[in-house]
Amino acid sequence: MARNVFETLTVLVVDDSSHMRYLLLGLLRALGVGEVILANDGDEAWSKYILHKPDLVITDAAMAPGDGFALAKRLRNDDIATSRHVPIIMISAHTEISAIERAREVGITEFVRKPLVPRALYERLIAVVNRKYEINPAALRKVADDQPQVAFL
Repeated sequence: MARNVFETLTVLVVDDSSHMRYLLLGLLRALGVGEVILANDGDEAWSKYILHKPDLVITDAAMAPGDGFALAKRLRNDDIATSRHVPIIMISAHTEISAIERAREVGITEFVRKPLVPRALYERLIAVVNRKYEINPAALRKVADDQPQVAFL
C-alpha cells in the first residue's frame, strides 16, 4: 500500500496570528502531515523545538517576541546538531529583495509569500522532502564499490 510522503513528518508551525496557525494546521492535516505542533512566537517555538525535535519548521517572519529571523538564526547557530539542519520554511507578506536576502542569510530553506496559496505550500514541502532524501551519487558509487552484488540499472 502506498504511503503518504508527509505522514511521518512532525512540523512546528510558528505564527503570532491564531488565524494563520490554524489555517496552516488545516492545510498540513489535509496534506497528511503526521504531527503538527503550534507556537505563538519564536521564543515559544524554541522551547517546543527542544521538546519535540520536529522534522520541519514553518515560521512567520514578523512576530514579537522573537521573530522568524531570530528563530532561524538561533536554530542554525545552536549546538544541537539537529537544529542546524532542520528545514525552515518562512511565510511572509514582506517579499522585497532585502527580506528574501535576509532570510537566506539566516538559513531559511524555502520562502513562501502571503497571502498563502495552498499549492505554494505543497510545492515547498515537496522541495524540502526531496532535499531530505536526495541521493548522493558519490555515496552510491562507494556502496557499489564496497558491495559488488549491488547492481544499478
